[in-house]
Amino acid sequence: MPVLPAFPAAAKAALANTQLRRNLTKATTTIRAKRARVVEELTDWEELRAAGAAIKDETLRHLDHYLLQLEGAVTRAGGRVHWARDAAEANTIIARLVREAGAKRVVKVKSLTTDEIQLNDALASAGITAVETDLAELIIQLAHEPSSHLLVPAIHKNRSEIRDLFRRTIARGQDLSDEPRALAGAARLFARAVSLRRGSHQRGERGGGRDRCGGRGRERGQWAHVPHSATHAHHGDGH
Repeated sequence: MPVLPAFPAAAKAALANTQLRRNLTKATTTIRAKRARVVEELTDWEELRAAGAAIKDETLRHLDHYLLQLEGAVTRAGGRVHWARDAAEANTIIARLVREAGAKRVVKVKSLTTDEIQLNDALASAGITAVETDLAELIIQLAHEPSSHLLVPAIHKNRSEIRDLFRRTIARGQDLSDEPRALAGAARLFARAVSLRRGSHQRGERGGGRDRCGGRGRERGQWAHVPHSATHAHHGDGH
């Protein structure tokens, strides 16, 4: 039997997974139904959609202008913009900023850009641990899986699977249910613990001034924030 290329082979295996197919059917049906209800609330939905697309197209046509405009605004606000030619350079810059902060771990918020440039892997190669705090990103990180959807990374998992995953990882020994509120609560407690651990290292360096990753200076720091956008990453009071 001939060896199939990566995508057809993976698709064949996924299509044979009945649980995965049920998960995706339920998730996409729910998302589409919610979208349809919202669209029905607006009589000019298509016009608004076209206007939004036109704004995006105009921005992309003049991206150089808008990026410089962004840099000016960030600089005036007291931040600094780091320019990168490609993903490798962006990852190198971010890893350097983390090392300069004396940190071994970073706390992340949801960022499609960092997914695209595989920042977590690059940080791991530099001996830096990245911890996701967005619920869906945390789920796939704990499962050691890549995102399955651009906007809904954990769309392939159902509530019971997430509950079992949490019981094995961040909620060990807990009688955790698969109710969304309980799952979100477990993730919230984990994120809070991460934040408190980070806070215990936010002391005293250079008179408590802002460091290069946007948090306060650390005497023996373990944590740092990474910028939201790595390809033109910036830092300052807001990041």
